[in-house]
Amino acid sequence: MKALIITAVAFGAFAGAAQAGVSNLDYLQAARCRGLAASENLGKLDTTALDAFLRDEGSARELAVRTSASNKMQAALKEANAADGEKKAKLLAQRDGACATYIAGGK
Repeated sequence: MKALIITAVAFGAFAGAAQAGVSNLDYLQAARCRGLAASENLGKLDTTALDAFLRDEGSARELAVRTSASNKMQAALKEANAADGEKKAKLLAQRDGACATYIAGGK
């Protein structure tokens, strides 16, 4: 019985650590990446995995963080759709570089 309780406590701690693995900053960055990935001007990408990541991670976030994420997503989409020249190249580099893991559904 004692071993069962220790195992249950250890599993609960592990599950909590796994959920805590994605910071609010990471969540907000993923939201920005979602906006860039959805841009027609940059070449729209499949956002299925990123949408699932944001949905799963967002369920445990405070309202202020979810609101900020939504705002970042819309701002990035607007910025990307209006970009041209050097700005467009910079946003493409960000989307294809720093955002690649999020777009693929990773953390």
